[in-house]
Amino acid sequence: MNDPLPRTEQRNPLSRGLGELPAADVIAVMNRAEHQVLAAVEQATPLLTRAAERVAAVFAAGGRTVFLGAGTSGRIALQEAAELPPTFGVPPESFTVMAAGGALMGPTAITWDEDDVHAAPDALRAMRIGPGDAVIGLAASGTTPFVRAGVQAAARARAWTCGIAHNPGAPLLDDGELGILLDTGPEVLTGSTRLKAGTAQKLALNRITTAAMVLAGRWPAAHPAPPRSLAAASAASLQHIPVAPALSASALD
Repeated sequence: MNDPLPRTEQRNPLSRGLGELPAADVIAVMNRAEHQVLAAVEQATPLLTRAAERVAAVFAAGGRTVFLGAGTSGRIALQEAAELPPTFGVPPESFTVMAAGGALMGPTAITWDEDDVHAAPDALRAMRIGPGDAVIGLAASGTTPFVRAGVQAAARARAWTCGIAHNPGAPLLDDGELGILLDTGPEVLTGSTRLKAGTAQKLALNRITTAAMVLAGRWPAAHPAPPRSLAAASAASLQHIPVAPALSASALD
């Protein structure tokens, strides 16, 4: 009998009895499960290549790439965007994050509610996103209303759009021009998509942005920088995150 739950919400048979295992065995279970992560990313290579090529073209033409995510997906997108200006010397406004989440998201959080279907379209409209820009939405379930609404709005504005999800048949995969399935399967902790799904999203974004910047001629060898402390580098990275258009206080209640 097929499990009616999405794969990201199903129980992983490897984690049976997990609560009785010592730490070393918990880690061993995770190591076994996470082999599926790289396999999923490798299987998606042709689609990741298409995304990288499009992001490179958008950047070369002076366009912007916006990442949309809620919760873990938003934090992963935030980390990726924070690293691009110091790594590749790109203008901070070239890569922007719009997220649904709490205070830890900082200025990229344009709403607290992942079910908010107005926040992302409104913010994209305020940015005048349109032809020549790219919008990439990430959601492990592939159903998050905040992300889907943003990708759909960007598509209507004729921006290039992409949805990244982890459940086969997820609607987000059909919301944009390109859908990328990262089939990482059930998590060791049931439903905790910060694990395999989150790791796969990080790997996918690494590949899209790195390949795009190499294609655009912006790889680090062309931009040597003097050594600096880790603290200074971290502070500089955070300064490079553009602030999404502000919403009213009532919109965040």
